[in-house]
Amino acid sequence: MSDIKPFRVVHYLNQFYAGKGGEAFANTSPYKIDGSVGPGRLLEQTSKGKLKIAGTVVCGDNYFVENSSAIKQIIELIKSYQPEAFIAGPAFLAGRYGEACVEICCAVKERLDIPVITGLAPEHPAVDRYRKDLPILRTGTTGADMKNSIPRMGEILFKLLQGIKLSSSEQNLIYKRGLKKNAILEKNAARRAVAMLITKHRGENWQSELPMPKNDLVTPAPAIKEKSFTLALITDGGLILKGNPERMPSGRSDRYCKINIDSWEKLTPEKVEVNHFGYDNRYVLADPNRLVPLDIIKTLEKRGDIRLHPVIYSTAGAATAIENAASFGRGIASELKKAGVQAVILTST
Repeated sequence: MSDIKPFRVVHYLNQFYAGKGGEAFANTSPYKIDGSVGPGRLLEQTSKGKLKIAGTVVCGDNYFVENSSAIKQIIELIKSYQPEAFIAGPAFLAGRYGEACVEICCAVKERLDIPVITGLAPEHPAVDRYRKDLPILRTGTTGADMKNSIPRMGEILFKLLQGIKLSSSEQNLIYKRGLKKNAILEKNAARRAVAMLITKHRGENWQSELPMPKNDLVTPAPAIKEKSFTLALITDGGLILKGNPERMPSGRSDRYCKINIDSWEKLTPEKVEVNHFGYDNRYVLADPNRLVPLDIIKTLEKRGDIRLHPVIYSTAGAATAIENAASFGRGIASELKKAGVQAVILTST
C-alpha cells in the first residue's frame, strides 16, 4: 500500500482522550492539533497506510453541551484540513462525549458531504436516536476496547471511502439502521396475512412478520390530596456517605445504598460525597443539596407541609443494567411501602 496515497481524515476527541485532562478541563473550548493524537495514532498504524489523520479537533465535554456555538466552531476547524472523511471517538459509554460524537458526525455529513463514522456501546442512549442516520460501530463500554474498535472503524471508513460493500461480519459490527430491502416472495402480503390469521384462529403457532416492541406501561399514581404527607428522597446521582463505606460503584451499579438523614438539616461535604462517572460532579461535591435538596425539604417539614422519611436511597445510574435498576426499584418500593411513604422525589443528573 506504500505507493497508494492515503485518504485525509480528521479525528474528533474530547479533552480526556486528547491528553488534555479529565473533568477539570471539561470546559475547554474547541481547538485543533495537526496530525494524530492518542487513538488516532492507533488508527493510522492499523490502517497500514490507507488512512492519514490530517488533524485532530478537540473540545471539552462540558463546553460542547453548554455552548450552542460549539458545533459551528468545530466544523470550521474540521474544514480547515479539507478532509476526505471524518471519524469521531469512539466514545464507548461516555454520555456527553457520545452525544458530541453523533451530533458532530451529523453536522459533518450534512455540511461537508463526506463519509463519517463513530463508535458507541450498546447501552448508550444516543445509539437508538442516531443509528438510522449514521454508521455507528458497536463497541465495548470502556476505553479498554479501544484496541478492537479503532481498527474496525478505520477499515469500515476506508470501505465507505472506496464505495466497497461491507462484508456480513462488518455489517454486524454496525448498529442496524432500520433500512428496508425489497424482496419478492411467492405469496403476496394479502395471502400471507390471511394465512397468518387462519393459523392464529386455529390456535396454532404463528409468527408476525413485523414484531412489535414491548414497552412497560406504568399507570400514574393518584394525586395526594392531604396537606401533610410522608415524602422520601431518592437519587441515581451517586450520593454516598463520606469514604463510601458501602462500596458503591461509580456506575454499572449492582446495589443501592441508604443514607440515614434523620438528624440532619442539610447535606454537607463533611458528611457525604459523590461517586458517579457519568457527569461533572464538582458542583455537587461543593454543595450536595444541589443533587438532593435536603435543605429545602427540611424547611417544608418544619412548616408542617410534609413528613420526611429518614433515609435517602441512592445509586449511580450510569450504565446500570435495566434488570439491576428494576431490581433496585422493587426493593426500594417495598421498603417505602412498609414505612407508609406516600410520595417520592427522585433526582437525577
